[in-house]
Amino acid sequence: MNGCRKMMLLVISLVLLAGVSSGFGQMKIRYINSERILQEYAGAQEIQKQLDELRSTYEAEYTRQENELKKLAEEIQNQSLLLSPDKKAEKEQQARQKQAALEKYYYDKLGPQGEYFAEYQKKIKPLQEKINDVLVRVGEDDGYDYILDIVQGVVVYYKPDHDITDRVLDELNKTK
Repeated sequence: MNGCRKMMLLVISLVLLAGVSSGFGQMKIRYINSERILQEYAGAQEIQKQLDELRSTYEAEYTRQENELKKLAEEIQNQSLLLSPDKKAEKEQQARQKQAALEKYYYDKLGPQGEYFAEYQKKIKPLQEKINDVLVRVGEDDGYDYILDIVQGVVVYYKPDHDITDRVLDELNKTK
C-alpha cells in the first residue's frame, strides 16, 4: 500500500508539475507495461522457465513426502486395533517425525527464506537491472521526462500511442 501511495503522489506531482512547467515547454511522459515486458521478453521467459522447473522439482518432492505421510496415517488408522500400544506409539512417533520433516522441507525449499526464493532473487536482480538500464537509455535517447509503469494501477487514463513497451522490448532483445 505504501508503494501505491508513493506512486500516486508521484503521478499527482507530475500532473501539477506539468501544469506549472507548461510555460517552460512540453513535458514528455510515456508509459510501459512491465507485465507485458516480463511475458514477452525472451530473457525473462527463460528465467521464468528455469524458476518454474525448480519449483516443480521442489513441489514434486513435497508431494512425494506428503503421500508417504498420508500412507503412514492410513496404516496407523487401519491397523490401530491390531497394533500393540508400543508399536502404535512407535508408528505415531514416525508420523510426527515425517510431519516435522515435511514442514521443514517446505520451509527450506519453498518458504519465504527458502532456496526457491533465494534463486528467484538471484535470477531476477540482473533482469531488473537490465530492464532499468534500457528504460534509462530509451528515456535519455528519446528525451522523455518520465516513464511510468501502468501495472502499478495509478494511471487512470493514457493514450495508446504513448505506450513505449514495444520500443523497450526491441531494445532488450537487441542486447542478448
